[in-house]
Amino acid sequence: MTIYDSKESVVAALRLVSTPKLTKLQLRKKREKKCIHFMTGIPNSKEGWEFIKLMKKYLHKGRYSLRLKGRGSRKIHGNQSSIPLPYAEHYSIYIDHKIKDSNNPQYHFEREWKMDSALRRIRDEINELLK
Repeated sequence: MTIYDSKESVVAALRLVSTPKLTKLQLRKKREKKCIHFMTGIPNSKEGWEFIKLMKKYLHKGRYSLRLKGRGSRKIHGNQSSIPLPYAEHYSIYIDHKIKDSNNPQYHFEREWKMDSALRRIRDEINELLK
């Protein structure tokens, strides 16, 4: 058992244990999967719903999908990340790519990741053979 001689060394040890360092690849992957608000603050009114219906009507449904999340006060409807749509004060719209081709940023990331993992696997196999 290690005995720490100061409060600072205990805090430093706890920080090392509680927050692992992410690699560049892990950070990039985490950034790629982040949700991006395409639009936010759309009111829960006739005007807001007309706007949402028009977006759904003209959205390229083969390539994109539309998600709505309710926003507003959570006093009555719990503390979850979004509020049920009928009780929302306003909405956020998320647009997701359905197709992963060269127009989708995720496509290039996944392609690079597959190449890196294949090279790592080959390097590990070579190192095993040379032992």
